[in-house]
Formats: sequence, structure tokens, C-alpha cells
Amino acid sequence: MRKIFAGALVVLLLAQALPVLATNFQSQTPAEMRQLQKEAMAGDVSAMLSLGDAYHYGRAVNFSSNPAWAAYWYGRAASQGNVEAQTRLGDIYGDPENSLYNEPVALLWYKSAAEKGYLPAQYSLALLYENAKTINPDYSQAYAWYVKAAQQGDEQAYETLDGLYIYGASVRSYAEVFDRLTIEAEAGDAEAQWRLGKSYMRGDARQDISKAMRWLEISADQGSAKGLYYFGAELLMGNNLPQDVTRGLQMEKRAADMGYVPAQLYWAHNYPAEGETPDESIEKMIFGWWLAAAEKDYSEAQESLSYYYVEGKFVTPDKAEGWKWHLLSFRSPYRQRNWHAYIPGDLSAEEMAEGQRRAATWLAAHPGPYWPRP
Repeated sequence: MRKIFAGALVVLLLAQALPVLATNFQSQTPAEMRQLQKEAMAGDVSAMLSLGDAYHYGRAVNFSSNPAWAAYWYGRAASQGNVEAQTRLGDIYGDPENSLYNEPVALLWYKSAAEKGYLPAQYSLALLYENAKTINPDYSQAYAWYVKAAQQGDEQAYETLDGLYIYGASVRSYAEVFDRLTIEAEAGDAEAQWRLGKSYMRGDARQDISKAMRWLEISADQGSAKGLYYFGAELLMGNNLPQDVTRGLQMEKRAADMGYVPAQLYWAHNYPAEGETPDESIEKMIFGWWLAAAEKDYSEAQESLSYYYVEGKFVTPDKAEGWKWHLLSFRSPYRQRNWHAYIPGDLSAEEMAEGQRRAATWLAAHPGPYWPRP
């Protein structure tokens, strides 16, 4: 069973830049709390949500975290259909360490927001179905909601679907997934081997870091791009293995050369190393990786590509093309929520209109959801 609480939604992937979370909870003074209470009592839903946040996160001056009052104000907003409040109620009731812990109630509120298309609720609902302790876990429901979150661009859902839910809804328990992976890995399937390694790391059915590292290395030795990527990451980080930066980078480069996009993005983010003189041929290669990944609808690559066109690096300067890729990147609900948008360059109204036209043309030629990846 994966040890993840429903409210803990941030997953850091090796290949991704750290997102700047868009939600910031400001501390409230006593006077501001009184004003918020006045507005909330008058029916202002945003004030109800702010009061809930203040009590939930303990961000009010002279106030500590108070789950009961947080639930009260979130409940007032949730009863009026506010999906943020509904999701945060799910976080409160779904947290085993909270005095109000009640999984059936958490399920009700998460589901209410998720069915309205609210991305954080969809991912949290999937986690609750997956990790439920007082109600029966439901693998097929977890899979269905992970897919919905992935179709809105949720990078965490991609990772989960790719690593654990490889059999879709055809299996009903983690033990069954683990057993099937074990059989396939022992038969020499390199893709099953890295997945089994990741399963041992997460503790889906059982946790064993030593076996996890062994299966990742076996997969890498067989030439699996993902095996190389994940084992290389372990060597670079040095948390579960003796750190070996040289070997780790070699593995990441091999995975990148095989076309595995996360490995390519890792290299793009970390080249050149501190003190290293940039090599133009490598920089051009990285630009090619960004371009290929952008065409596969990787929003991170689309945003990076926008800078190349605005700055005219390795391409003819074209601000309209930069705006096109920027717009495509930030159409992802996940990216809109978790990243701050940056408008590249000083664009004229004509350049922005042309960029919008090109983005629409690109979308018409690339129909389909964010999941599965091309």
C-alpha cells in the first residue's frame, strides 16, 4: 500500500522543474478575521473559503489550526457548490491524523468536486480509493479517476498510471499487480523489471529497497530506457545506493538518446553543469529534444520552446510562434493550477492574434486528451 495521504498532492519528478505553487495562504490579522467573518455571514463564499483556510492551516494571528472551525467554514462554502471548499473538506476528513477523520465523508466531498471536473479532487479521490483504510479500497475506481486527472494534464497521475496501473481496471488488488509483475520480471521482461523495482520502492504490496534497486539495475542492464532513467536517478541522488554521478549521468544520457522524454528534459534542465563551458552542438541537440517533446504535448517542453522562438536561439526569432507554444503549454488545467504563467517577450496585438491562430491550428491537428502520452 502506498503511504500517501489524500491531501498530499505534490510529487517531485526528477525530470521536471520545481513547480511554483499558485495557492498561497496569507496570514490573517484579528481585524482581517473579523472582517472575513462579517463578509462570510453575509454570504460571501470567498470569505468562507478564506476563513476555512485560516483555521485549517493555522494562518491566523493568535489562532492555531482548528479542524472543527475549518470544516464549518469550508462546509458553508461547499454547500453552495464551491469545489475548492469541497476538496479541502475531503482533505480534512481523509487525513488519518485529523480528529475529524471520516473516510466516507471525505469520499462524498471529493466525489462531489471531482464529478464537476475539479482536477485536485479527481486526483485526491483516486488516492482515497487506492489507500482507503476504513472503507474498501477500489482499484478500478482509483484507475478511472487517475485517468480523468491525467486527461487534464496531471503529471502525478501520468506517473501513477505508467508505473502501477499498467493492467488498467483488469485487476482488483495491489497484490495481484505485484504477483503479475514478479512473474513477468523473472521471465526477463525489462519493462516489468523496472516496474517491479518501483513497486518495491513504493511498498504497494511489500516494501524492500534492496530488491527495488536490484530490479531497477537488471532492467537498466537490459537496456530499458525507463530502467536506465530510474536507476540512473538513484545513482545520482545517492539515497538508496552509493552515489555515482558519472555512471548515473551516463545512464540518463543513454535513456535520452533512446528518445525517453523525461531523461531528455533532465539533461535539458541540467546542462551545462556548473563551471562547464556550453557546447553548441549539445545545445542544438537539446533544442531538438524540446521540439520533439512539445509536439508530443509535454507542456513543460512547450513552455521552454516558447523562449527559443522569442529569443531566436537556434531558430529565426518569431514571437507569434513563441506565443503559440506558451498558450498550448498553459491550456493544461494541472499547469494552470501549479505554475505561474509568464508571458514571453513584448508581444504586439497582431503577434498574439497570430499565435492564437497557430495554436488553434496545432490543436486541430493533435486531437485527444493528455493521456495516454503519444
